[in-house]
Amino acid sequence: MDDLLGPWFVVGGYAAGFALLWLANWLEKRNAVAAAVGYALCGIAFSETSLYWLSAGTGSSVPQLLWFVFPLAFAALVAWRGWRQRTWAGRLDAVAEPTFGVLPHRGRGVALDHPDPGPRRTAVEFEHQGHRLLGIEYSTSPPGEEGFAELAKVAEQIDSIYAVVELRIPVVPALVISPRTGAFEPEHFTPLEDARITRNGFGWLRPDTALDDFEVDAEFDRRFSVTTSDPEFAAAVLTEEVRALIMGGLWFRVHQVAFHGDALWTTDSGGLTEDRMFGNSRRLAILAAAVPAPVWEVWGGDPAFSSVAAGSDTGYTAWFGKRGGLLRTPVNRRREAADRQPVTSVSLTMRSLIALGLLVGGLLPIANSVTALSGLAPEARLSVIESFEGHVDTTCRRNSSCADSAPRVHGTYELGGTTHEVTTDWYGTLPDKDEVIDVSIGPLWWHPVLENNRASVITLLYGLIPLVLGAGLAKATYRPRPPRRIRKLRKQKRATPVG
Repeated sequence: MDDLLGPWFVVGGYAAGFALLWLANWLEKRNAVAAAVGYALCGIAFSETSLYWLSAGTGSSVPQLLWFVFPLAFAALVAWRGWRQRTWAGRLDAVAEPTFGVLPHRGRGVALDHPDPGPRRTAVEFEHQGHRLLGIEYSTSPPGEEGFAELAKVAEQIDSIYAVVELRIPVVPALVISPRTGAFEPEHFTPLEDARITRNGFGWLRPDTALDDFEVDAEFDRRFSVTTSDPEFAAAVLTEEVRALIMGGLWFRVHQVAFHGDALWTTDSGGLTEDRMFGNSRRLAILAAAVPAPVWEVWGGDPAFSSVAAGSDTGYTAWFGKRGGLLRTPVNRRREAADRQPVTSVSLTMRSLIALGLLVGGLLPIANSVTALSGLAPEARLSVIESFEGHVDTTCRRNSSCADSAPRVHGTYELGGTTHEVTTDWYGTLPDKDEVIDVSIGPLWWHPVLENNRASVITLLYGLIPLVLGAGLAKATYRPRPPRRIRKLRKQKRATPVG
């Protein structure tokens, strides 16, 4: 029965988790207590489903303590994340009504006095490092019919929420710099970046004015498209220094940047989070500081703004402050130096937990195997109750409804005065019923029965797979290596003689 219903338990558990996540998100602005309960139940659903999958998929018994500790820890993490999402704006000296910038309206950034601005889910405006910042969360979904209101809300939560982050600047003409997909082909293939550009592109806000294409140079035009209402303004902004900043920054490769009126802005798919607000505004401040001072004076009529932009401390630590975290701050410094996207607190936590789980999952079988091979593992006598030959079912191969079964032995052994009943894969000659065999018992959970050196070596090799994956994920997260494309470019720059 478990073989038939097991996959449905997993699918149903994850489906329930996503439904509870949507429900908690929907309840956030209606009932904080109910939202917290929803987040907790979502965490329990995800963790219990994952533990069931782990237990059923590996054929091992998960320690009873994990069935209680892991769900509670996961639920606490999800609830803490929900609380952080709801309260981060309240911890700032912020206002909820914009005093500058543009409002989202049907794919365009319109003025604050627009007669029909689009609905805003969240708005927050505050001062930071000498700049005035504005963040707005909005939906790209049109209002649905009354009969489909709930279905529309579900679709909106899944794929229609976007966030625009704006930085106040002097009033200037319109200029839009948009990354292109396939910009590095055929030399380099970047499917993840292209997918992110496409996803962000559905919610990008264009200035509410007429724009014409503007060509810069062959290399820049290959990777970015530029449109503007004033070609002279575009030429003055896109100096060699600014172009180098944009082409050399991984953030600009997946984000559109727009100048118009008194705002410099960018748009991201997903809600307005604290990480997104501070991360995107920092990049906008860096770009504003790189724009030549005459641009702000001639086109913006504000000669003092260049000094404000240049004097703003856009270093990661100064900009994020304590929000960066003692661990995440050095991690993101290394990631940016390696041309890798910075990680959020939740992303870093989940990556770390997954890497730790893989490492532990690999070290346990390796340690059990090494102790058995070295003769240090406890020894016991296994009394065979039943043996299973195993089989290869061609019907299973055709319809993928079941898997081949390996030879197995069911029996009991005594260790430390306790009788243990086990069913274990068997790599040697299958014993007969009631036969008693000397075996080694792994000293660590799940205490595998290792009947010979071959079984120990195979178990060790199995352990290497999650160990390598976990080490690779930890390395890619904490000490990433620059992409091959970036290493090649840096090598070319070092080889180019100065002057």
